[in-house]
Amino acid sequence: MKKHSWELSYWFLVIPIFCISLPLELYSNNNNINVTIHLRNVYESNISIMPLSGGKQFKSIAEKQGVKVGETVILNISREFIPGEFIVRFDYKEKQQSAPYPSEKRIIISNQDLELWLNPVYVNKPDSTWFQKDEKENTSFAL
Repeated sequence: MKKHSWELSYWFLVIPIFCISLPLELYSNNNNINVTIHLRNVYESNISIMPLSGGKQFKSIAEKQGVKVGETVILNISREFIPGEFIVRFDYKEKQQSAPYPSEKRIIISNQDLELWLNPVYVNKPDSTWFQKDEKENTSFAL
């Protein structure tokens, strides 16, 4: 009987610890942040996101090539880079035969997915770039 009660006590300790730790591990490993970008008013653009700090500073951690006007792109940012400040870089062509021209926008990524509508030509003008309605960090920074 003593052996049985020890095993029972063991399981009463292990199961709650497992139940508590599993969601925390799943949260920390799988909840990356999505940055959704709606491209406007250019023929085409390459889009990349670079962190401003850490081991991959100024190196692309997410990118998409050949995004056409009107297309929507979702770039996935790993939790290892978050929270942080990032540069979204656009190498855009205004017309099909144009040479690519760069533009950059600084953004803050913390704990919420971002959705961004923009025109790369005027990426830092508030009337040409905006975030989703409930966005917090970048809206506060802009104010």
